[in-house]
This record gives sequence, C-alpha cells and structure tokens, in this order.
Amino acid sequence: MKQADQVKVIKAMENLSSNLNKYHGNSQTAQYVQETLNELRKEDEKAFTGTFEYFIVKASMLRHDENIDLNEEEIARFWDVSSLKDLGNDLFFGMGIGW
Repeated sequence: MKQADQVKVIKAMENLSSNLNKYHGNSQTAQYVQETLNELRKEDEKAFTGTFEYFIVKASMLRHDENIDLNEEEIARFWDVSSLKDLGNDLFFGMGIGW
C-alpha cells in the first residue's frame, strides 16, 4: 500500500476510533479498533496491508458478535474505513453492508 494511502487509512481509523470511544468506549470493538490503529502506525508497507486486511474481517465479526447498535456517525466512520479496503490488493471481501 502506498504511503499516501496509508495516511488515508490512518486518518479514517482515527476518526472511527474517536467515534467508537465516544459512544461505545467499553466495547471490545472500540478497543480492537484502537489497538489496530496503534499497530498500523508502526507497520511498514507490507505489514500494514496485512494488518489492515485482517482488521477489515475481524472488526466486522466482532461488532456483530457484540451486537452493538451504531449511530449514524459511527456507521459513516465505518463506511469511511471500508471504502479504503481496495487500496491494498483487492483481496477484501469481509466488510460490506453488514456494518
């Protein structure tokens, strides 16, 4: 993933994390988003893509398992992140309408 694309992902993840912490701060989903964001900030290009791929799939499953009702702002932030899923290598399939 290109450096400019990594910056876009980080910004979108920061916004998502901020919103989740505001409304669902004690949830596993909010904690996972923050942990992944911290990891992404440290990753090189190849590791970044792999970490982001894994996040896309796991975050969706975790949110559904927790049965969190997202508000409109949180849904918009999840979609912001999901819109970046093809920046890596077109292998993403785990994040979709179920957010």
